[in-house]
Amino acid sequence: MAYSGWLRMVALLLLCIVQVPAMADEPASKQAAEKIKEVAGSAEFLRSVPKRFATLQAIAPAAQQVTLLIDGEDLPKVWSVVPDAELKITGWWGRLDQFRAGDRVWLWFKTDRQQQPVAISMMADELSEQDIHGPGVTVEARTAESITLKPVVGKSRTLKTATTEVYSGPSKDHGDAALERVHAGDKVYVQSAGGTARLIMDKAAFEIRRAEQKAQLRKRWQDEGLPGTVTFLHIFSGEMDFMLDHEAMRWARSLKLGDQVTLQATPPIQAVVKHVVPWRERTQLRLVVHSKDQADLTLGQRLALRMQPPSDESDSALLPLDLNRPRTKAERIDWFLASIYCTCGIKGDNCTGHFYTLASCNPNGCGMPHAMRELLAERIDKGLTDKQIFEELLKKQGPDLVRQHLMP
Repeated sequence: MAYSGWLRMVALLLLCIVQVPAMADEPASKQAAEKIKEVAGSAEFLRSVPKRFATLQAIAPAAQQVTLLIDGEDLPKVWSVVPDAELKITGWWGRLDQFRAGDRVWLWFKTDRQQQPVAISMMADELSEQDIHGPGVTVEARTAESITLKPVVGKSRTLKTATTEVYSGPSKDHGDAALERVHAGDKVYVQSAGGTARLIMDKAAFEIRRAEQKAQLRKRWQDEGLPGTVTFLHIFSGEMDFMLDHEAMRWARSLKLGDQVTLQATPPIQAVVKHVVPWRERTQLRLVVHSKDQADLTLGQRLALRMQPPSDESDSALLPLDLNRPRTKAERIDWFLASIYCTCGIKGDNCTGHFYTLASCNPNGCGMPHAMRELLAERIDKGLTDKQIFEELLKKQGPDLVRQHLMP
């Protein structure tokens, strides 16, 4: 029995030896591709995120909560807003206290593992939603008492106009004379409250409002700091990692080695920037901080980071502020993908890369990340600078390359 068992074991070993070369002959690229396919994230999750319109009935900024009456429902409900939620006011980032009770807003919900909504992850006023799907909504008809609007997404709505404020460029007006300048077929931006069109703006007026919102946020970034999260603490090395939110993308990436920043703790914590790296739409900082100053910090803690602001002109510049910095080829490619938005033609609120930069697209389900990586590698190999490559991409793909958007 022992002898026959030994023979069976030898036969098994021989079988394994024969099969190993067959596995080794499998192309390495195929094996690598399979591994990548297994570990890539699920960017298509954006398709299943519940997205609804609602009337904002009350705002509690200190509690990070809002009371909403969702379209089609009868009872309002209090919802928590996640700490790093995307908040959009007049086509730019905003703050909870800037929203106006009574206005209609557009929402994305955070869900639990059973896909049940549990909190708000994105809230935009109607003007921002119309800009994201853009440009604006179409006037279908207008009477002395109402206006009918066709949104880019969804059904037409008829709103009352008795108290509507109408903005044309820098001019503000109201009443019948102002509304007579609004014609069927016009593209306008409209903020409603209840069943009334509270504001109607043409494109020029909307851009003025957007510029005003940018100026307000710039002042808040200067005074209050850029929002972010503590992601790593190492008191023994005197270093920590801090992840800045999407809205800080431009300012944060202007930071460089040796810059001094302040974390808005009590008391404030002084830090020196050691490393800056894009992480999709966010920006990760490695900070040198005195060990004792880390003692009261915790992972996941929300803080604001104050920095020396870049020039006023940098806020409207098309090109990133950290252009042409020394990077390896791989780092340059990753930097590009984390600095541009996808411009593919996928319709609807489905493409993560449209809203969260191309770096967030799932390479298993979308060919754009692969195509862009190949294009960038080719341009880099030809000796083009980041500025030259960026300008070429902008010329070919247009302004959506550098702005959040969703395809109608």
